[in-house]
Amino acid sequence: MPENTDSPAQRRRKKDALQNALVASGWMALSGAALAVLSSIFVEHPLVRTILTIVSLLELGMIVPVWILYKTRIKEIEGGEEDAASQY
Repeated sequence: MPENTDSPAQRRRKKDALQNALVASGWMALSGAALAVLSSIFVEHPLVRTILTIVSLLELGMIVPVWILYKTRIKEIEGGEEDAASQY
C-alpha cells in the first residue's frame, strides 16, 4: 500500500478531474439543448428536424460516458497508478 494515499498531488488531480467532467458535461448539455431548441424553432423540414433532434439527444447522451470516465479516473488516482508511473 502506498504511503501517500491522499497526497496533495492526488487531491489536485481529483479536483482537476471533477472540474473537467463538470465543464464537459456543461458544454454537452448546453449544446444539446441549444441544438434541440434552435432546430425546433428554425427548421421547417421534418427530416432535418428529426436528424437534428437525434444529434441533440446523442450529445446529451454523451454526458453519461463522461461521468463513467470520471469514476474510472478517480479509481486510477486513488490507486496510485500515476504516482507509481511518475517514479520511472
